Amino acid sequence: MAQQDNPASDYAILVRRSGMFTLVVAVLIVLLKLAAAVMTNAAAALASFMDALLDVLVSLLNFAALRYALKPADDAHRFGHGKMEAVMALFQAAFLTGASVMLFYQGVSRYYSPEPIAALQSGIWLTLLCTALTVTLVIVQRFVIQRTGSLAVKADSAHYRSDVLMNAAVILALFLVANSVLWADAAMAALIALYLFWNALQLARESLKHLLDHELSPQDRQQIVDALQPLPQVLAVDQLRTRQAGPRVFVQLRLVLPDELSLVRAHDIVDTAEQKIAALFSDAEVIIHADPASSVTQAEYPFAPDATAPASG
Repeated sequence: MAQQDNPASDYAILVRRSGMFTLVVAVLIVLLKLAAAVMTNAAAALASFMDALLDVLVSLLNFAALRYALKPADDAHRFGHGKMEAVMALFQAAFLTGASVMLFYQGVSRYYSPEPIAALQSGIWLTLLCTALTVTLVIVQRFVIQRTGSLAVKADSAHYRSDVLMNAAVILALFLVANSVLWADAAMAALIALYLFWNALQLARESLKHLLDHELSPQDRQQIVDALQPLPQVLAVDQLRTRQAGPRVFVQLRLVLPDELSLVRAHDIVDTAEQKIAALFSDAEVIIHADPASSVTQAEYPFAPDATAPASG
């Protein structure tokens, strides 16, 4: 088994700083949106505030979850704690689902029983300020995601990207109400709710991939095979299994080698193969078992046609 020498310290530093920065900005946005909701009494503004409040609660949970997920492997968790990120992302999906149902009900209720809306200009300016803060936060999170691929940060970023559209929707709703299109407030609140629900579904699907040990993408798997093919005396790759937990990628496979190889030579080839695969990812744990060609009747990825039977399909 091989593991990269770099313990992904950059990953830990970036996601922790991202979590702190997100929390500070989220609290400020919540206060601004609360002021807008109270001043205007608009359903769309209330929907935006509720979403922002959920973002703060989720960011707090994310901060705690990331600290746990970044803990090194121990005797009770030999594969590390990375799946905590996926667990927290699943909680976020649940929060979003609950909020979307409540806000959709609020929008429908306001459509049939409209309430007076006031201070429209103040609400628009406050929402514009929230939009500027949100765009800044999304830019910072995009940088962190590109450097780390963190699922928790990606989940947070999905919220805040939707917030940019949501803020635009709130501004549009307030503008239309100011121009006597009174039903626009209720309609926009319902549309925001549907958009939140769609985001929840996407986030839940991504989380379940990690929790249920979904394979890496076909491109990543092929990249692993391509890295091994040039190795001398490697006849095939068999039983390739991959999964991801947080930042860490796990790869297991069997390397088909000629029968006549000595144990020492086979060990050297396996070591080289592990190093090549580990170099493909920022944080990888690789387990390779060597098989003699005579014991493999049908390899998954044959390199030498005469060594193993061709793969089916």
